[in-house]
Amino acid sequence: MTNLPQGWEIKRLDDITEIQIGKTPSRNNIDFFQGENIWLSIRDLKSKFVSFSSEKISNEAILKTNMKIVPKGTLLMSFKLTLGKTAFAGCDLYTNEAIAAIFIKDKNINKYFLDYALKFTDLEKYVDNAVKGKTLNKQKLRQIEVSMPPLKEQERIVGILDESFAKIDESIKILEQDLLDLDELMQSALQKAFNPLKDNAKGNYQLPQGWEWKSLGEICYITDGTHKTPQYKENGIPFLSVKNISKGFFDLSDVKYISLEEHNKLIKRAKPKFGDILVCRIGTLGKAIKVCLEFEFSIFVSLGLLKPKISIISDYLVYFLNSHFIEIWINNNKVGGGTHAAKLNLSVLEKCPIAIPPLKEQEQIASYLDELSLNIKALKENYKTQIKDYEELKKSLLKKAFEGRL
Repeated sequence: MTNLPQGWEIKRLDDITEIQIGKTPSRNNIDFFQGENIWLSIRDLKSKFVSFSSEKISNEAILKTNMKIVPKGTLLMSFKLTLGKTAFAGCDLYTNEAIAAIFIKDKNINKYFLDYALKFTDLEKYVDNAVKGKTLNKQKLRQIEVSMPPLKEQERIVGILDESFAKIDESIKILEQDLLDLDELMQSALQKAFNPLKDNAKGNYQLPQGWEWKSLGEICYITDGTHKTPQYKENGIPFLSVKNISKGFFDLSDVKYISLEEHNKLIKRAKPKFGDILVCRIGTLGKAIKVCLEFEFSIFVSLGLLKPKISIISDYLVYFLNSHFIEIWINNNKVGGGTHAAKLNLSVLEKCPIAIPPLKEQEQIASYLDELSLNIKALKENYKTQIKDYEELKKSLLKKAFEGRL
C-alpha cells in the first residue's frame, strides 16, 4: 500500500489482533451434531450479524474437540475457498476451521473499521493455491496488512460507510426479492397451465377432458450416462455432467473432454440428440433441459437421458418436469438424503407421473410458457445487472474511503 493519506499507517493483523481458528467435530459421531450450540460454516455468513447456523453441535462435541467459544460481537472472516467473507458474531458461538475469529488487541482500532479494511484488502496476494482452491492459513492471516487512520477518522468513516452500505443493501434485498417473485410467477404459470381445473389433490389431480396421466417410462426411453469416469483430454468430444445443466441452461464454461474413441463407446449406452431431454439425477433432482446443442457429446451417470417414444412436444415435457408438482413428487420418491447424497434412480424416474394433453394443446402451452419465460429471463438479467452495479458502488465507496477521499 503506497500513497497513504496523511496520518494513516500500515498495520499487520499480527500486531493489532489475536486470531482464533475454529474446528469441526468428527463426522463419525452423529451425536456431536445433535446439540443446540451455534456452529458456523461459510454458508452461514449471510448478514452483518450472524446468530443462526445450518448445523448445531453438542456440548460433548465442544469438550471432545477442545473448541473455544467465540464471544458475541467478534469479527469473523472466511479464509478458505471463499476468501474474505466477513460478519460479526450475533451471539456466543463456535465456527468450523474455515472461519477465523479476529479479536482486537489494540485500543486504537475500531473493529467495524477493520471489517471494512479487510473487505478492501486484496487477499489474493496472501493465498496458498491449495488443491481444493484458494486458501489462507493462520500464518498468512497474521501477515495481512491493512491501512489505518487515527481512531477518530476510523469512526467517521465507519459512520458514512454504515449509512451508505445499509441503503445499498436494502436496495439489493428488494431486487433479490424481485428475483424470487419472478420464480414464483413462473411456477404459478406452470401450475395454471398443467392443472387448469385447479384440483387440490396431492397426487394425480383431475385433468380436463382429452388429457390423461402417463408414467414417464410409458412416453420416453430412459437411460443414463456412463458409470465409469473416463480419461479426460485437453480437447475432443464434450463430456457433460450434472454441473453443466443444473442451473437450467447449458453451462459449458467448465466442460471436460474425452477422445472420439471413448465417445463412440459411450454413445452405445446413451447418445443425446437434438430434442432429447436431460435430467439431473443428483444435486437439483429432476431439473430438466432440452438438448439444443448442435454438436455431439457424451454424458456422465449423474444425468438421465429421455428420448420420447410417442408424439410429444419436448418443450412441454421439460416445463412439466420443472414444475412444483414434479419437484414434490421427486422429493417424496428420491433415494438417500441426510448424510448421504440424494439421487434419482432410473426405476423411480420411470414411474414419474406426467399429465398429457392433446398435441395441439401441448404446443399452445409450450408457446405461452416460452414467451413468459423469455420475458422473465429479461427481467432477471436486468435485476442481476442492477445488483452487480450496487456491488460495484460499494467497492467504489471503499476505494474512496481508503484513499482519504470520503
